[in-house]
Amino acid sequence: MRGFHYHFDLKSHDPGRIIPEHVEIVRHEWEEGRHLVLRLLAFVVAFEEGMEINGRPLSDDAPYQPAFGKWDLEKRPLIWGECEPEDYKRIKKISTKASGCQILISTSSEPIAVESLASLKRQKLRPGRYRILFFDPEMVQEMMDHLDRRNTFTLIQASLEPPSFQFDFNGLWFDTTFGEMNY
Repeated sequence: MRGFHYHFDLKSHDPGRIIPEHVEIVRHEWEEGRHLVLRLLAFVVAFEEGMEINGRPLSDDAPYQPAFGKWDLEKRPLIWGECEPEDYKRIKKISTKASGCQILISTSSEPIAVESLASLKRQKLRPGRYRILFFDPEMVQEMMDHLDRRNTFTLIQASLEPPSFQFDFNGLWFDTTFGEMNY
């Protein structure tokens, strides 16, 4: 993998949410800081055992690579993560080639999430396997402004019902909500 490496020391004080103690995110040349922040936030909110923060290529003949994901023992994707994708035709191709996986899209605002949902519908994708997370745009921007090559993230609490999120990122306290849409 080419690109810059960002290190995150993670800690969870939420007894119901176990996350890895350390992750390293590879920032590709085309990615902005926003993509790294969204990748981290979605990874923490949706984390389940076996999830990886840096995606693997879909296959040798389909070089698509997710922002994060989870794979079965035969290296087929179970969860495919995307951060504010620009091309929903790509999502359609991934949905076809990885027909059994859940697609998880993270966005930096509710209006972008609404547009993502509309894009999925415009592509006439089969409903039932798409999940869109959206976060507070001001929080995402503030995290981008304080993103370093070495970072700390301490999760205090994360809940899906109702969606709430309390954490410390590089010494900044956040007490916020996030949203979720399913298609």
